[in-house]
Amino acid sequence: MKIVILGRTGLIGSKVVSLLRARSHEVVAASPSKGIDSIT
Repeated sequence: MKIVILGRTGLIGSKVVSLLRARSHEVVAASPSKGIDSIT
């Protein structure tokens, strides 16, 4: 499954990413610096 994570580099986000990748999920980072706006 492909999953988008907001706040991937934070304390909780980094742990979530590790757990999802360990379960063979594809994880994608999303942040305003990458052109993602959480309002839209």
